[in-house]
Amino acid sequence: MKNLPIIFTVFVFLFTVSNGLSYSQDVDLSGTWVGQTEVPEQGTDEITLVLEKIDSEYTGTASDSLGMLEDVECEDIEFKDGTLTFHFSIFDGYEYMTVWMNLKVDGDKMSGYWEVEDGTTGAIEMERVKKST
Repeated sequence: MKNLPIIFTVFVFLFTVSNGLSYSQDVDLSGTWVGQTEVPEQGTDEITLVLEKIDSEYTGTASDSLGMLEDVECEDIEFKDGTLTFHFSIFDGYEYMTVWMNLKVDGDKMSGYWEVEDGTTGAIEMERVKKST
């Protein structure tokens, strides 16, 4: 009987952890996300990210208002511990560059940063577009 409180505490801890893990795996980021960022020497850029979850994997495309992205395929999309990461290639008019994205997800909002190979980085905030009914 002395071990009952310890066993109960361990059970509650394991139950809480397993529910948290299953909840994070059930999150579906599918849909259209729109946000803005500042691009050096070019100004404000509106980014549109379209994600689709198939089984446990995501596919996605990105486009932007400056014309550097036109439904560009997102690669190595991973959603882990509440953070979405992926990368894509853009053409800036002179050369192709890889852009890495790192976004913390909070419900229907994401915020984080992008970074290119030369170290240029910028903040970005996105929100899921609600479908009209």
